Amino acid sequence: MDVPKTPNRSRVPWALALAVGLASGLAGYVVHAALVKRIPKQVVEVQRLTDMVGPEETPAISPDGKSVAFVAASGGRKQIWVERLTDGGSRVITKDDVDHEAPRWSPDSSNLIYFTPGAIWEIPDAGGEAHKLVDALAPGDLSHDGRNLAFFRLRDGTAELAAGDRTIVKLAPGSAYSNLRWSPDDKKIAYLQDAKIMVVSASGGDPVQAAQDLTLQGFAWAPDNSGLIISSGGPPVFNLWFVPRIENRSPLQLTFGELSYESPDISAGGNLVVSRRSLDGRDSDIVMFSGLKW
Repeated sequence: MDVPKTPNRSRVPWALALAVGLASGLAGYVVHAALVKRIPKQVVEVQRLTDMVGPEETPAISPDGKSVAFVAASGGRKQIWVERLTDGGSRVITKDDVDHEAPRWSPDSSNLIYFTPGAIWEIPDAGGEAHKLVDALAPGDLSHDGRNLAFFRLRDGTAELAAGDRTIVKLAPGSAYSNLRWSPDDKKIAYLQDAKIMVVSASGGDPVQAAQDLTLQGFAWAPDNSGLIISSGGPPVFNLWFVPRIENRSPLQLTFGELSYESPDISAGGNLVVSRRSLDGRDSDIVMFSGLKW
């Protein structure tokens, strides 16, 4: 989502921004220039969930841990698919002649929301009739208690982040906004503003930058609220990192090699799903890590 650009203005020094964050309880996600610490050796199970022609992208694992939704092509359009982890079967649940993006689950794992140009929709996880939830500028996210939908909207000519009927923060013009994610306790909302991860209180206030400018391909909150899992690096290679909230703890690199791991999502039980992209960038599948520690 892009909003019109305005001339660049001087930014608040990081020390001051950090002090503001400490005062509001949002600081401590700083990624330093040298990301050098690697996670200790551990036994991790990696399960390939999809094997389709073309890219499978933006996975979302259901709160009950039994299904994974993702985006893949069908009939010449990007559609929402659901993979049942119990029987290993994938099926497409949307069929409209429009591109569908960014599936997210309802708290009871019975419904999905997704984005098409100009709106956010909801559909049963088994497919069926979809209904529009709200006009929107980009994909949204449902709170874990199911009471609020966070989304980007245009009001009186100004782009803003909203939760339900409430305006959380008005957005600066000239930036691209995406990847809305509620924190596990629903007290904060994180999102991408260009190459920056921003975190804002769900009750409003000034956003705090959670990581220095990086090249990112998505992020997710750790289920225990201890930090963020980010996809950073490339192109062409993006690896997963854990960025802790504790300020004096170093980030940990979680994946290595020549394949990219993008658009992470994590269940409450700690299973992590990602889109694993080939080196040439033309194909990707969905994989799940079980037992990964950070």
